[in-house]
Amino acid sequence: MTDDKLELYIFIDAFGWELLKRNQWFLEGLITDRKPLETVFGYSSACVPSIITGEYPAAHGYWSSFYYSPRTSPFRTAAPWLKLLPGPLAERGRIRRYISAALKKICGFSGYFNLYNVPFEYLPYFDYQEKEDIFAIDSLGGRQTVFGALREQKAPLFIETRHSDAGKIESFIKAVRHGRPGFAYLHMGELDALLHANGKTSGIVTKKLREYDNLIRTAYREAGSRYKAVELTVFSDHGMKDIEAPHDLVSEVEALGLGYGKDYIAFYDATMARFWFLNDPARNRIGSMLDRVKTGSVLSDAELKSMGAYFPDHKYGELIFLMKPGILINPSFMGRKPVFGMHGYHPSDPDSCAMIIKNGPIPAHVNKITDVLKGRGIKADSRCCAMKA
Repeated sequence: MTDDKLELYIFIDAFGWELLKRNQWFLEGLITDRKPLETVFGYSSACVPSIITGEYPAAHGYWSSFYYSPRTSPFRTAAPWLKLLPGPLAERGRIRRYISAALKKICGFSGYFNLYNVPFEYLPYFDYQEKEDIFAIDSLGGRQTVFGALREQKAPLFIETRHSDAGKIESFIKAVRHGRPGFAYLHMGELDALLHANGKTSGIVTKKLREYDNLIRTAYREAGSRYKAVELTVFSDHGMKDIEAPHDLVSEVEALGLGYGKDYIAFYDATMARFWFLNDPARNRIGSMLDRVKTGSVLSDAELKSMGAYFPDHKYGELIFLMKPGILINPSFMGRKPVFGMHGYHPSDPDSCAMIIKNGPIPAHVNKITDVLKGRGIKADSRCCAMKA
């Protein structure tokens, strides 16, 4: 055993506070402290950059994956060819994954990229935010990441984001045996998909949590045999809400008879619709229609500012309509089939809440996902988003 210390951070996508409360056996005997964490408004495309910079989206610039920018769209050349695919074939998940992988290579993206169910004919209206691997670059929107700070300090650092979750643990064990990192970050992503497909109460989800329990204990034991001290922190970016009902918002907008690309542009995420307007009549008609929809509401600029998700240039939307928790926009640009669980609702909803657990006391200042990695050489913005009761 050496006399050094390892800081081990394990991120588990979508492992929310409510799910942790349902499974209090998780890492029992190893973890000594736990608490909920406020998330940020948006999806993982907003949450993860916020975690690794300690900033809110308004500061680091990463909020949604797709944003309106026809002038800079990297999809203009490929879209006409993709439109030639027959509809049923183009909507198959496996085909979409192949096309996403091909486009990622053609466009030279190194970050996470997925076309989901975005209509091919609409792609030329949009650019994509996460072109680079956010774990490999040192700053986002001019804000230094924790990994950039550690690399600047020449600290021994281990980051695992690429393999399967079990493979990430295997890779970590090899690293502590041979690489001797002082700081390790493992990004576990498989739970999120299971929660989408099954909901929080499924036995499949419980089985995955037991797998994580075993994997983390294995990693901790191995690290404990090679370091004098191991500080273990397990945390998440957001929770998951069980879906109560779908809502076909797309059909309601299309029934207005306005032209997509002529009068307006829209991006339909699973829990929100984002609009850009090309003329005032379209703005007025869509705004009036949305005011009558009872399953959601338009977010004011003031509310977006309070959540650290307001962009003066309206890059991510001039008007953002957010569904009530548990209501799913379906079909949407994320998929045509309903799912059992979704995130991306208002941060004040209890099921949106993230969590942190630790084999020691959690510092009092750690109350939001932006707080977890602070103190690692990052000068984080003091602005924060207060969760409403």
